[in-house]
Amino acid sequence: MLTFKINKAETAYEVTKCDKKATGIVTIPDTYSGKAVVSIGKEAFHSCQNMTDIIIPNSIEQIGTRAFASCTGLTNIVIPDSVKKIGNGAFAHCTGLANIVIPDSVKRAGERIFANCTSLKNAVLSKNMKISGEHAFLNCTSLVSVTIPDGVKEIGKHCFEGCTGLINVTIPKSLTKYDFAFENCTGLTSVTFQKGVKVIGDRAFLRCTGLTSITIPEGVEEIEFAAFAGCTGLTSVTIPKTVVRMEHMVFGKCDKQLTVNVLELCEKPGTWDSNWRGNSECKVIWDFGGKNIVDEG
Repeated sequence: MLTFKINKAETAYEVTKCDKKATGIVTIPDTYSGKAVVSIGKEAFHSCQNMTDIIIPNSIEQIGTRAFASCTGLTNIVIPDSVKKIGNGAFAHCTGLANIVIPDSVKRAGERIFANCTSLKNAVLSKNMKISGEHAFLNCTSLVSVTIPDGVKEIGKHCFEGCTGLINVTIPKSLTKYDFAFENCTGLTSVTFQKGVKVIGDRAFLRCTGLTSITIPEGVEEIEFAAFAGCTGLTSVTIPKTVVRMEHMVFGKCDKQLTVNVLELCEKPGTWDSNWRGNSECKVIWDFGGKNIVDEG
C-alpha cells in the first residue's frame, strides 16, 4: 500500500506514495527495512479520497508539499511532536477535516497548508511557528475558533483570508507582523488585543464588515496602512495616547456612522499620517483632560 525511498545517506526512509485505493485508517510505520521513516514526501497521499484517518509515527520530522492535498475523506489527523516542517499545501482541499493542532515542534510551515479545508472548525497554531507562506487557512469558511499562542511573532500574508465563519480572535503580544491576516473575515465580530501588543498590521482587518467596535489597548504604538479599511460596520473605535504612528487610510471606506475616540490627545500628532482616516467621514473625539474636542470630519 505504501512505497518508500531511502535517503542519500542510506540512513532513513521517506514515504513517497500511497495506493489511491487505500480506504479507512492508514498507518505509517516508524521503521522500514530496519531504518527509521523520517519524512512524508511530495504528494505522497495526494487524492487518497477514501482514506479517513492517517496514523503518523513520532519518527516523522517533515511533511512534504501537498502530501495530503485533496484527501477529501480525511476527517482526523494528529501531527506528532516530532514534526518540524510542513510543506506548501500539505493539507489543502481536505474538505472533511474538522480539527487541527499544530504542535510546538513545528517551526516552519509553507503557504496554503490548509487552504480550502471548508469543514475545518478549530485550529491551534504552534507557538514556535512562523507561517512563512501566504494564505495558510484561505477560505476555511467553517473555521470558528483559532488559537494563536503567545510566542508566535509572524504569520504569513492573508493567513485567514475568507474565513467567514470566524467570530472572534485574540492577538497575542508576541505578534508583530500579520499583514492582511483576517482579510474578508466578514463574520468576525470581536477582536481582543493582549496587553503588550505593539503593532496592528498592514490591512490586518481589511473588509471585516461584521466588526462594530474596537478598543485598542494602552501600549499599542503603531497602526499600519489600512488596518481597518472597509470595516463598514464599525461604529466605535477607541485609540490610546500611546499610538505614535498612524499610517495612511487606517479607516478608509468606513461609514460616517463611525466615531473614533482618541484618549488624552487634543489634536492629531505630527507622526500620524495626514490622511489616516482615508476617505471616511467618521467623527473624531479628541478626549483631552475631560474636554472633548469634536472633529466632524
